[in-house]
Amino acid sequence: MSKKPLIPSAEGKLDKFKVEVAKDMALENVMSRKQFGSDKNSGNVGGGMVKRMVKAAEENMKGSKK
Repeated sequence: MSKKPLIPSAEGKLDKFKVEVAKDMALENVMSRKQFGSDKNSGNVGGGMVKRMVKAAEENMKGSKK
């Protein structure tokens, strides 16, 4: 599986999102090293990102039904 984003121009925004989620989860050690893929907590950060993206998509779909 490739670690490159599907949309290369989104890479910087994805990194900012990773840092935001890591901060919210009190995992500053993960974000300070900028090695999201090599730490055991990186899975937690990735899971938090997915949860937020799913929630945003659900809210978007709920709003578009009106």
